[in-house]
Amino acid sequence: MTRHSKATNPVAFFFGPLARVVLSALLVLCLAGAALAGQWRVTVEAVLDGDTLVLAGGERLRLRGIDAPEVRRRGKSGQYHGQKSAQRLAALVSGRALVLDADELDTDRYGRLVGTARLADGRIVNLLMIEQGAAFVYPHTSDKDEALAARLLDAQIRAMAEGQGFWPEVLGSPGARAGFVGTRNSRRFHVLSCAQGRKIRAANRVWFSSLREAFAAGYAPARECTPWPEDSGR
Repeated sequence: MTRHSKATNPVAFFFGPLARVVLSALLVLCLAGAALAGQWRVTVEAVLDGDTLVLAGGERLRLRGIDAPEVRRRGKSGQYHGQKSAQRLAALVSGRALVLDADELDTDRYGRLVGTARLADGRIVNLLMIEQGAAFVYPHTSDKDEALAARLLDAQIRAMAEGQGFWPEVLGSPGARAGFVGTRNSRRFHVLSCAQGRKIRAANRVWFSSLREAFAAGYAPARECTPWPEDSGR
């Protein structure tokens, strides 16, 4: 007859607690997944700039389809209206619950969530920032909601016509009519003197006579050689 020792197997002793930890983690993930199956209600811990939030759980959310002027941070100079755009976003979301659509959320190369945030009354924060001239349209290949993209661009064209937010300063800047070159694939545009702009293949190149024309076409400033005015401290 085979005897079974009552002594604890060293391997079982090590892996028992480990297995419990793993199972507990899986349970948490399953519960989180269930919560995210439809709408996810979140609160905001901080606003980093006019297009990025820190949620109460620590996740960073980049608002889909928009971009905002850069704010000053860690000694790096900002862009015109950067701080005001961040303040505008804070005024919209601080102390309010946001609703995210889990099926619509992505993550970018920086590990941030990317998505559309709605207030409790259904208004889209991304769209409100465009309407108030606190952000501009920033198309990306990962954006699949063509209806939202069209609404954002329509709102941008109206905001430019009405002189909302940063548009009077940006469209009235000295270089606003200097001419620009865009990339059809990425829908970014550069100042004509930009080395990156000169590398665009002829078939992928589109010309704009002014900033207004480029923005109205749904193109956004390239990170390199951006025509956006610098922060003057105002």
